[in-house]
Amino acid sequence: MVNSVLKQSRQRLLMGVSFAGLGLLSACGGGGSSDVASVSSTSNSLSGTVAVGAPMADALVRILDSDGNVVSSGVSVDAAGAFTGVTLTGTGPYRIEACGHVGDNYRCVYSVAQGAGVANVTPLTTAAVLLATGDSPEDLMNGPGTSLDASSIAAAQTTLRTGLAGILADAGVPSNFDFISGDLAAGTRTGYDRVLDSVGVTTGEANAPFVQITPRLGTGNLYLESGLAPQGTLTVDSQAANVSLTGIETLFQNMSLAMASDTACRANLPGLLASTASMSFDGPNPAQGAADVGTLMCDFIGTSDEGPGFGVSFVSPTLGRCDLSGADPVCRVSFVLKLLDGSLQSIGEEMAVVREGQTWKFKGDVNPIGIHANAALQRTQTFDSTGALAYTEHSRAFQFDIQAITGLQCAKVTQKDANGAEVFLAYYKRYSGSPERLSAWRDSSSNLLSDPTDAGGQLRSSDDTQIQLPSGTGGDAAINNFYRGGRTVKVSLYTDANCSSAMVLDGRSEFEVDMMGVPPLSDRIENFPWPTLTDSTVSSLRTLALATGESATFNASWTFNRGYTGLDSAVFCSHRECGDQSNSRIGDIDFSAAARSVSIPLANPDNGITVTTSGFKMLALYGRTGEGMGVQNNFVYCSGTIDGQGQCQ
Repeated sequence: MVNSVLKQSRQRLLMGVSFAGLGLLSACGGGGSSDVASVSSTSNSLSGTVAVGAPMADALVRILDSDGNVVSSGVSVDAAGAFTGVTLTGTGPYRIEACGHVGDNYRCVYSVAQGAGVANVTPLTTAAVLLATGDSPEDLMNGPGTSLDASSIAAAQTTLRTGLAGILADAGVPSNFDFISGDLAAGTRTGYDRVLDSVGVTTGEANAPFVQITPRLGTGNLYLESGLAPQGTLTVDSQAANVSLTGIETLFQNMSLAMASDTACRANLPGLLASTASMSFDGPNPAQGAADVGTLMCDFIGTSDEGPGFGVSFVSPTLGRCDLSGADPVCRVSFVLKLLDGSLQSIGEEMAVVREGQTWKFKGDVNPIGIHANAALQRTQTFDSTGALAYTEHSRAFQFDIQAITGLQCAKVTQKDANGAEVFLAYYKRYSGSPERLSAWRDSSSNLLSDPTDAGGQLRSSDDTQIQLPSGTGGDAAINNFYRGGRTVKVSLYTDANCSSAMVLDGRSEFEVDMMGVPPLSDRIENFPWPTLTDSTVSSLRTLALATGESATFNASWTFNRGYTGLDSAVFCSHRECGDQSNSRIGDIDFSAAARSVSIPLANPDNGITVTTSGFKMLALYGRTGEGMGVQNNFVYCSGTIDGQGQCQ
């Protein structure tokens, strides 16, 4: 079970609010129609662009030759996403990995080059590599890579182009465009860059490694496995061709300029906000309209205790799904601040921009109610008195945060299967008092109930938003539906506890929300990119002792046997119950998602628990996948008997 120590990977300072984007770029997209994997060159150097719609922030590139030898590593990527002048050694094909921030999530994308020339690194080149080899990207950068020959890559690109035919046509990109060597100007929202804006590309492992593509300017779901016929289709909205995305970058640049000072914010920000702008705290009364939302944002950034202060900027946004059905197109966007120390901070999800007339404006909350869908994955490893690994446990969960606005009594959460049929996930209801969110509807054994009128139903607490997925096929069914049916959930709202009377907000009672990441299937959990503590870290965990009132530093380091997960915070606990305000939480630190080691300051309070060499100790490392799924890794030391559930006796 994902326990009470699970640290929220996203702050809940504002329900559905976050602040984003730096993107001071200008260039031109288009062109680049070739069916070879790289462009030949008279020199022996390689260059390219790393992009995910927006340039990947703080990215570093690593290149291996066909034998697995490191050609170059730590190659920096500039603000436009470009890397240049990498001298190639050894023989091709050359495998390329670029890791950096997408919004505030840390992600790796992959590509290949047969030799010198141009090799872009994007989610679509990652998809091409997977389809060419049948292997997961996490395995690409290990061992020989000779299967990435030009003919395999060409066949994979043909598969992708066929599935993306409508997307390519909408962006004005040739039907034989080469995703690896074609022209790419990150952040321009045109040409190849518009293609990257128009689709969400994820990879995973089911029966085999797969590519999933979801549209942002249309409908459908495309599921691809190497050697198999595609499943599903993508359809571009008929209005997409009339919607230019280029002004989104200008909007975020101007919003960054407005963050220079309090005076600049209050003078300029309201003019960048939509007339329909809306933002809410966790309470039931959101700010409405450009003036009030502008005041809220300026107050939060510059004067609130939680705000980072002026001088911050907005990260160039990545796009989410767009709704082009109305007179004013609306697109979801990532909304992330770049702080003064260079770190990134998201303060919410489900933010949007709207095109009023011919100008993109910031809308704020995409929905009139804050609804967020997140996934969580946890592993607990317990070490015995010798330092040997004695027990490992995994758990998976979905979390649905539904704002408890005035009048809302019940909500139903569903997803779609591969055939488009609606599949029930959970009911949520209002807990007594003044809760911030609705709570899951359960029976006396905490199982989810599918009948909102069940007389034995109950609510456990005012903040019970997480639903545990059973191990095995029970939990796998819901995960497979996200793979094959698309990564959105539908939340239906009701004004009564029996979920029979629809609650209408802005003309709707049903709202679609994107799921932030999807956990692995049961038989793939072990293959997830988990961190492995170094022997010295396990030894330090085993031998640490700390009296009450004493301080120390705990040095932790880890490796990855497969792939990479961006870990960005750590907690050290002297007891299994280790909440935010607990005396047993004696260490807590944030760090860069690119790090593989951290020094955690420990301070055991005077009324704390004496930490002995033989006593309970736990190091918890937190992070997120590139899709935003929260990941928690608990490393527990227990010198006594360890029972069948990993508990210390």
